[in-house]
Amino acid sequence: MGILKKVAGQDRADELLSRSYSKGRLAHSYLFAGPSGVGRLTAALELAAAWMCEEDKDGYCGECRDCIRVFRFEHPDVRLTIPELGSTKPEEIAKLLKSRVDDGVSPLRLAGNIRISIDRIREMGERLSKKAFENKGHLEIITYADTMGVEAANALLKTLEEPPDETVIILISSKWSALLPTVRSRSHLVRFRRLNEDTIRGILMDRLALGEEDARDIARACDGRPGIALLNALNPSEAEFKYGPENVLRMITECRSGWSAVALATEVARKLGRERSLEFCRIMQTFIHDLRRCTFDKEPVVHPPGILQGFSIDEHACGCGVELFRMAETRIAGNGMPGVVLAAAFTGMWKSIIRSGKESLN
Repeated sequence: MGILKKVAGQDRADELLSRSYSKGRLAHSYLFAGPSGVGRLTAALELAAAWMCEEDKDGYCGECRDCIRVFRFEHPDVRLTIPELGSTKPEEIAKLLKSRVDDGVSPLRLAGNIRISIDRIREMGERLSKKAFENKGHLEIITYADTMGVEAANALLKTLEEPPDETVIILISSKWSALLPTVRSRSHLVRFRRLNEDTIRGILMDRLALGEEDARDIARACDGRPGIALLNALNPSEAEFKYGPENVLRMITECRSGWSAVALATEVARKLGRERSLEFCRIMQTFIHDLRRCTFDKEPVVHPPGILQGFSIDEHACGCGVELFRMAETRIAGNGMPGVVLAAAFTGMWKSIIRSGKESLN
């Protein structure tokens, strides 16, 4: 077994990190790229635990004082840099971190317009210039790395060009192409990918002892992200499954008018709330993208062909749908009202289906 004991299905990432660690050749900077909920933060903590742990030379034991402090965000030499809080209050950040410690899968969702300021990067640089408190050195984890402005990125670049000894910096990003090319080029890229439904179903059955049918339903609604599936299984919500991508798209195709689509969007936004509406937009993009691939007889990326073949939506409508929900995600992230934003996306999708002349299901 490699370093990544808690992250399932990311074999390439595990192989790369485990090989570097076993040879004592950890890079000064890594870029963990991929969507949320696939294990990026957990992998960063596991790498930190392996580096700090004195009990297990082949990885980490998970039981010693160092390991426990790493996974509780309490180790003095393993620091987490998060963006300026936006509309998320400090006490809410503390609750998010506690939830993460308690269940190991809760995401660090930050609301509003967030950014990593140059002051945050300078604070990090000052920490790295000093001797580590314990053990082997410093490990810095920067979440939402793509929210760095140009000034902050240039400040980070100076550290990456002349990294202090015994320092590892891990950038976590779902939009890694938004980072400065010079920052990307000085970081070792480690990709974290969505998993297929069968793999996620197996994870749920193995870790939580769920029945096959329950595991399948949860796996279908998680957009290929096992962290989201585990979170939904631990905190079941009827809305998560009723308003999964398959059901919602089916309901949109059955709307008799634009006003029906608006009413549906209002209901979805009210049931899901802001943060889950944002997640919903991402899930819809992936689902419609897979549906679009099926129109070209290509293998879908995440969702099984069986649930995609029940739709008769042409390539043009699928393209419009992906763009509509991408715009909706951007607007909700920018503090747009979920009900209003989703209403525009739903009516736009409904009109595209009507125009395609294939609004009915097979």
